[in-house]
Amino acid sequence: MSAPPALSPGVPWSVWNQTARHFRADVTIPDLLAEAAERHPDRPAIVTSDKQVLTHRELHRRANRLARLLRDLGVGRGDTVALFGERDAPALVGLLAVLKCGAAYVPIDPSWPARRVVGLLDQLDVAAVLTDRTHLRSMQELRWQVRSLRHVLCPDIAEEFSWSATFRPDLVVNFFDFVSSAPDQLEAAGFNMRRSERPFDENDVQQYRDHVAAFAFAATAAARPSILEIGSGSGLIVEALAPRASRYVAVDPSPVSVKRSQEGGFRAGGEVDGVVCFAHEVAERVQGPFDVILLASTVQFLPDLDYLLSVLGSLLGLLADDGVIVLADLIDPDLSDYPGIRVAPHFIEHLPEFLPGVSGASVHRRQVETFAGELAQRYDAVIRVAPSGDRPASGREPLWTGHHIELRPSEPLATGPTADDICYTIFTSGSTGAPKGVVVTHRSAVNLIDWVNRSYRVGPTDQILFVTSFCFDLSVYDIFGVLAAGGSVRLASAAELDEPDTLVDLLEQEEITIWDSAPAALAMVMPFVQVREPAGRGTLRLVLLSGDWIPVPLPDQIRAAFPNAEVVALGGATECTVWSNHYRVGDVDPGWPSIPYGKPMQNARYYVLDHGLRPCPYGAEGDLYIAGECVALGYARSPGLTAAKFLPDPWAHRTGERMYHTGDRARWLPSGDLEFLGRLDDQVKVRGYRIELGEVQSALLQCPGVRAASVVAPSGPGGRTLAAFYVPTAEPLPKAEVVGALQRILPSYMVPTRIVALDELPLTNTGKVDRAALLSRL
Repeated sequence: MSAPPALSPGVPWSVWNQTARHFRADVTIPDLLAEAAERHPDRPAIVTSDKQVLTHRELHRRANRLARLLRDLGVGRGDTVALFGERDAPALVGLLAVLKCGAAYVPIDPSWPARRVVGLLDQLDVAAVLTDRTHLRSMQELRWQVRSLRHVLCPDIAEEFSWSATFRPDLVVNFFDFVSSAPDQLEAAGFNMRRSERPFDENDVQQYRDHVAAFAFAATAAARPSILEIGSGSGLIVEALAPRASRYVAVDPSPVSVKRSQEGGFRAGGEVDGVVCFAHEVAERVQGPFDVILLASTVQFLPDLDYLLSVLGSLLGLLADDGVIVLADLIDPDLSDYPGIRVAPHFIEHLPEFLPGVSGASVHRRQVETFAGELAQRYDAVIRVAPSGDRPASGREPLWTGHHIELRPSEPLATGPTADDICYTIFTSGSTGAPKGVVVTHRSAVNLIDWVNRSYRVGPTDQILFVTSFCFDLSVYDIFGVLAAGGSVRLASAAELDEPDTLVDLLEQEEITIWDSAPAALAMVMPFVQVREPAGRGTLRLVLLSGDWIPVPLPDQIRAAFPNAEVVALGGATECTVWSNHYRVGDVDPGWPSIPYGKPMQNARYYVLDHGLRPCPYGAEGDLYIAGECVALGYARSPGLTAAKFLPDPWAHRTGERMYHTGDRARWLPSGDLEFLGRLDDQVKVRGYRIELGEVQSALLQCPGVRAASVVAPSGPGGRTLAAFYVPTAEPLPKAEVVGALQRILPSYMVPTRIVALDELPLTNTGKVDRAALLSRL
């Protein structure tokens, strides 16, 4: 192996990269936060928008309980836990708990399309998900598609069961009494209850009834089966099945429904036993065995999927050896936005894994042309059971709630992660159409925190206004960096983030000392600051801006409004642990093309290299590489991409160190600062999010009716935006149709704001898409 290129006097790295500094390389994030809690146990750690305060002591007690539950469930070092929920106090407790048990976390935005969420969870073999009450339904629908996912935890539900807190038996009974009493036969059967849907007629309902009856009989080998129907409603199905059954039991929480079912069965020539109870009470109120247990148009009215799973488990003991459970009229979440309970086909297919007594479960799609309206998109399922002697007690792992967490002791675990363990994985946009998960260790994160807190004197009296997404890597410092200093995190609620005026209120009226965001986020607030009379603006002392170009006038505008604020420009890459360089913004020359990129942080080294990986002299433009403690492990489950972007460092301080090829163009200034000169590839920053244009283009090409496509990112007064050009296969598509198709694939921030149809894409002489020509068409 040849020696690395020498650093000549024309290359000033020997001075500007002298960044080595001792830090505690053997500690972890939980270690830092535990030490802060010992020093400042009663100081606020988390402050919510409704003024709820969690002290450092209480933060650790709660996190310890959750960490113990995770460890009890087998989650620990080497595992990944996803965070799928709101930016609230339980989420911050959850992140710390994940790290305390030795696992790593990955933030997943609930607004992302379901297909993206499932793909990312699958890619990381996620073992558990932390969610909240608001997003529990979505996670219950998604979880069955991720084979590695063993546990779902919802800490903000205090009760043992997810549905018990909101379950109101009296309201349910009153509602179904009212429906079943309707004089209109169709409304009494549950049809035409929503004004928005096409009215069903008697033929539609008869066709539905006959289909369910035929399906139920086809599922069993018994000539005259014994049937238990749960949720009998108006008796529509009872009338079709009771005359052909050896025994028929109709169950419903509504006494009116049960009476109506019995009367209907008698008129049809059958005998019906009626039982008034809820589905979860059936196993205790009804004696088996049954050949068929039927839930027809019932599941969508149950409290949630966890309730359904519990009910199915309780019903297994009521079935004969060759008995079946028939679920009719299930709603597929991929095909309907129905507000009730939707059941993904994957849920049915995976039932044998969660209910050991189930020997098989099958999904049966309908012939669309034979059903009316939304009934055509629904499906049916058959669940078969093992012989009664082979049905063990349900091995299903339930949804874990705050009830289960509170049962654990609050003392810390004896063992946790090491500095070499993975701390988190954060996904960035990928040029191949697939997101890239950046894997970062505790040691790299601790180095970052040590540097920021030392350099900018962050301490226990500081409070940061937390305005970023968990999926944006700025959140790593916002949470763990400030808490490690003994400071507090003021959580900005979604409602507060939607109102720039409210954010100004917070900066003026609360003890906010630190702001950290992409420049565009603060630039949106500044006009609301500038139109007010100054009041209470002396508290803000540190403004951290990163993730995108900083408008040259912005630092002076900030300092004019907040006289005690120091403005710092930071840079780096997600692949290099949030930030790895900084520039204290002093006097700003209005003629600058941009705010300087700054100098490397502690234990980071910056190289500007030519195409032969030779150092460029100062003033010469080259490709930017970052090396040192900040460099991530690489990309999750992507060894090839990792090898291409994380290269051996020719100037390494230790054997095996690598340098990351950022894809940025830069040059050294005589002052020792770097000047950022733009991207080398198709990666751009839009509103602080790093986006590969190739991923957006790939999604556009998946839209029906699109033959060719290209995406550009024009700059404007408000920063960069995305614009998409496409060639339709036939007629141009309505913009709303294209946007809708993209929203099912991409996060909202990656959906172009402008979409233009062209007859053909313009090409350069080399045959590549002429993006300059596309930009001229905007």
